[in-house]
Amino acid sequence: MKGRRLLFLSIVLLFAGMSVVENRAVQSRPAEPADRVSSVYKLAGEFRVVFANLLWIKADRYHHEYIQHDPNWCNDKELLGLFKMITALDPRFTEAYSTGTYILMYGYHNCPKALAYLKQGLAANPRSMELNELAAVIYAQKLKDPETALPYAQRAVRFAQDDFYRAVAKRTLKSIQRMAKEGG
Repeated sequence: MKGRRLLFLSIVLLFAGMSVVENRAVQSRPAEPADRVSSVYKLAGEFRVVFANLLWIKADRYHHEYIQHDPNWCNDKELLGLFKMITALDPRFTEAYSTGTYILMYGYHNCPKALAYLKQGLAANPRSMELNELAAVIYAQKLKDPETALPYAQRAVRFAQDDFYRAVAKRTLKSIQRMAKEGG
């Protein structure tokens, strides 16, 4: 138990140190193009990404412990705070946005907050197939608004990285097109 506390304290101190370094790097950041930014500034950004990944590992472990007792993982509302911290540290962490959206939608039953969180993720990751498809499904299925869902479904097809996900996104797009033609 003492070892875990020491590990946790070490992680907190490491994070605090990284935050100080990052803040100093941001304050002294040169006004140059992104490819000529100082290595200290790049290093500080990488610390954030690494810490976000460590939090994701922690969230994943907690999540799997939770579903052993309650298979409906959307009820695992305590994870939302971790997801928000992960996305604050690394706005490109699409898995945290999508999982957080599911928890807000089906755990808290709060569609407006779920969509706001998802749109925050889409603003940071407009080319994310996963987030665009999730938005399409929410608008079409949950909100019964296939017309609003169509652009998201089209972007999901466009941004799919491989044949499997492109096929999945195309099936979603076809379903939403059919729903729109049928009038919702």
